[in-house]
Amino acid sequence: MNYESSLAIKNTLPSIAAQGMYDLATLYRDDTERCRRLAPAVVEKLAEHNLFKMGLPKFLEGWDDNPVETLKVYETLASAEASAAWIVWNNHLTCTLGRYLDETSLKEVYNDPSHIYANSARPEGVAEVVSEGYMVSGQWTLVSGCELADWFVLRCLVVSEDSPKTLGPGANLKLFFIPKKEVEIVDTWNVGGLNGTGSHDIVIKGAFVKESYAVSFDSPVVIDSAYNRLPIGCINSAGCAAMALGVLKAAIDDLVQMCLDRVTPGKNPDLRDRETIQAAIAKSKTLLTSKRSQLHSAVGTLWEVSQNKNTFTDEQLADVWAAACEAAREARAMVSEIYAVAGTSSLYKKYKIERAHRDIHAILQHGIVQPHWMNQAGMAYVGLKPTGAMFRT
Repeated sequence: MNYESSLAIKNTLPSIAAQGMYDLATLYRDDTERCRRLAPAVVEKLAEHNLFKMGLPKFLEGWDDNPVETLKVYETLASAEASAAWIVWNNHLTCTLGRYLDETSLKEVYNDPSHIYANSARPEGVAEVVSEGYMVSGQWTLVSGCELADWFVLRCLVVSEDSPKTLGPGANLKLFFIPKKEVEIVDTWNVGGLNGTGSHDIVIKGAFVKESYAVSFDSPVVIDSAYNRLPIGCINSAGCAAMALGVLKAAIDDLVQMCLDRVTPGKNPDLRDRETIQAAIAKSKTLLTSKRSQLHSAVGTLWEVSQNKNTFTDEQLADVWAAACEAAREARAMVSEIYAVAGTSSLYKKYKIERAHRDIHAILQHGIVQPHWMNQAGMAYVGLKPTGAMFRT
């Protein structure tokens, strides 16, 4: 790539880059599905546009600006290929966790522009305290993009003489930054929805991790920036919801195109003449626009607060959690309705509706958009203190 091309990419908004990826991601949908991982051409182009790096500081090619832009990226990519959006979203979280590293370690882990990342916040490993660091072992499930990743951020229970040996009250949990050479992939990802994410199990057996590569959610943040002050939990939830909205858009666009393609001469009613189809399209377009607007507005408010170095109120955080969970839930319901009204066409893989129906149900299985976050938001609205561990993190 020449200097002019590289400069043009750096000056391109991530959402514009994602729009430019739409045709490519769609073109390689079958390859992504068949291989159960993103097609190499898609991975290459995502990396070229730094879309795996959006959660990093600007000096490491990150976005480092209004997070609403990242929501637009996820929605656009998901409308083409949900697995592509999922891996980009997952990389954003992994890069965001780098805020807890010291500056030297941050550069060591994230400085290579070609690198891709994966993570698991499930505490499915054990880290034994040793001299100058830890010995990490375990098997983590659902590690999306593990076949593509150069670095992993994995959560473990830290065990020592004076700490609990099991999960529960008082358990010492940390996140460990571990290179791919220490990781063995176990082929377990045989699924329907989000098939292209390659979310296999991984195993680590006695990997040494130095002290500076072990952090927790209450570790200090060395680089004080507006983006690094954003709460990880609800921003991650908003990203998951944006993907759900993108899948809904794919289903809407597919249904509309079916109607336009199936216009026949004669007296027999066409697909577009069915009242159920007409109502579903009108309803879904309204829902998509309204839920997107609410989600972007709530996240935009947090960005303004963060830029001004003010403290987020529980109500402001609740607005994001609630908007995200409801957007995701209603998008799933609407995709299911579209799947139903489209009739037997929904069964065929040549239509995006078939994949959308599988993918959105997989997206909604993630813990970050589960119904209990609505309860947490409700607590904030009635003057109670939300108790969810990630509500304010």
